[in-house]
Amino acid sequence: MRRSPDFPVDLTVYAKAVPLLLRNLAIVVVPLLMAVVGVLLQLLVVGYGGGGAGVLAGGLASFIQIMLELFGLGAACIIADDAWRHRRASFENGWAEARRRGGDILYAALGFTLLLFVAQYAGSLLGPLSIVLTVVVIVFLIWAIPAAAVGGVPGGAAIQASIDRVRGAALSAVIAAIVTVAVLVIGVPLLSRYAGGWLLPLAGASIIPELLLNALLQGLAVAYIALILTKTYTDAAFGMRRW
Repeated sequence: MRRSPDFPVDLTVYAKAVPLLLRNLAIVVVPLLMAVVGVLLQLLVVGYGGGGAGVLAGGLASFIQIMLELFGLGAACIIADDAWRHRRASFENGWAEARRRGGDILYAALGFTLLLFVAQYAGSLLGPLSIVLTVVVIVFLIWAIPAAAVGGVPGGAAIQASIDRVRGAALSAVIAAIVTVAVLVIGVPLLSRYAGGWLLPLAGASIIPELLLNALLQGLAVAYIALILTKTYTDAAFGMRRW
C-alpha cells in the first residue's frame, strides 16, 4: 500500500482494524479481564464510604485501575501485532509474550501514568493550560505502550522512544491520539449509556450489570485501540510493513 505524497498517513488502518478485530477476538481477552478487575476494585472502594479513608482508597484504586488497563493495552498490542502480521493471532503465544514483556509494559505504564498526573496537577495550578498540558502528554506518549510491548524497547526507554517516534511522524501520532481519546473517553461512555438504557432495566436496580457492561465495552474499545496504535507505531518506527 502506498501513501499519498500529499497526505503521508495511512488512514485505512482505522477501517481495517474493525474486521481484523472481529476475526481476532482474542485481542479483547486481556483488556476485558483487566476491565473486570477494575470493576471489582470499584465495588471494593464503595465499601470504604466517604472520609479520608474513602478518598485514599479511591485514589489508590484509580491508580491501580489505570495500570491494569495499560497492561491490558500492552498485552493486546502484542496479540494485535500478530494479527496484523498473519491475519490470525495466537492468544497462547501472545499471552506468553505479554508475560515475558510484562515488566517493561508496566514500567512504561508507570511512566505514562505519572507524567499524565504531573501534567494534570501542574495544569490545575495554571488554569486553562491544564487541557493543553494533558493533550501534549497524551500525544507525545501515545506510542509508549506499543514501544514497550512490540517495539523491543525496554520499559524505562519507552517514553523517550515514543517521543522520538512522534517527532518523526507527528501527524500520524496526533490522529492516533485523537481517535484514542474519542473512542475511550467519549465513545465508550456514550455507548454504555445508550446500551444501558435498553438493557439495564431488565437487570433491576443493581449497579453490577452497569459496571460489567461498561467493562465489556471498555475491553472492546481497548482492543481496537491496540490494533491502531500497534500499526501506526510500527509504521512510524520501522516503515510500512509487508502486511
